[in-house]
Amino acid sequence: MNTKILGRLMAVALLLLCTLSTSAQRWNARKYELHMGLGLTNFMGDICSPKNPDLPVWVLPFRTTGYLADGILKYNFKGRHYGSASLNLGYMGARETIEKRTNYYYRDGIAFKSGFTELALRYEFMFIKEKNHRTVYRKLGETRFKNFTMPSYLFVGAGGYFSYGNFYWNDKKGRERFSEGFYNISPVVMGGFGGKVRIGWNMYAGFEAGWRVALGDGIDNCNGKKGSPVEDMHWVFGKWIDQYQFVAANIVFKMREKRNHMPNFKTIRR
Repeated sequence: MNTKILGRLMAVALLLLCTLSTSAQRWNARKYELHMGLGLTNFMGDICSPKNPDLPVWVLPFRTTGYLADGILKYNFKGRHYGSASLNLGYMGARETIEKRTNYYYRDGIAFKSGFTELALRYEFMFIKEKNHRTVYRKLGETRFKNFTMPSYLFVGAGGYFSYGNFYWNDKKGRERFSEGFYNISPVVMGGFGGKVRIGWNMYAGFEAGWRVALGDGIDNCNGKKGSPVEDMHWVFGKWIDQYQFVAANIVFKMREKRNHMPNFKTIRR
């Protein structure tokens, strides 16, 4: 066979091979991430708030802390840019002090307890980019510590918060003066940061911390609505905007996408 013809055939074959390889890499790329974990949440609202807004922000970790389970599905749509959907389930509550620092807070004995669900859509930006497999732990003579990396990101988002719980008012001896069940639905906006560390092939240990602001003021049932038996109490009128924070530890799995761009859960850890 003519060497020129043979050379052209080899060039065409190489081009086809590169095209197929590129296509395979596109469909097999692990663009999806699944985050699952547990964490804590801290509530900041009318309950446990200071009377004077000029006073320092209140921090009552043993009276305002709840717990949560979180799940996040992320998609890397371009370079450092991700889109994600999150689901958080958990318990939230807060209670006023009794006889301690009574001049600091509005009312003794106020408390609420509720289960909650939060759904959100978010945009994420990786400010510390993830290294490729071939560049991590592969350089001759370098240690794992020298190649250590912690891909990290910032996120902003919006979603909805739903809760159903109970509201209490007890006297200084712990006797119940008033109680009622309540539910709350509120839009929320959020922001925060997170990171992850590789612990296996396509498996990571991750963390995330974020701040949420509720656009409705009823998470603690202190929303200023009249008609309450205790509407003469100052705290009823919702002076403080409800806020809460999340801190969570996660296990992270990378997944390939299907040809229809949906996540292929069968490829977790494969």
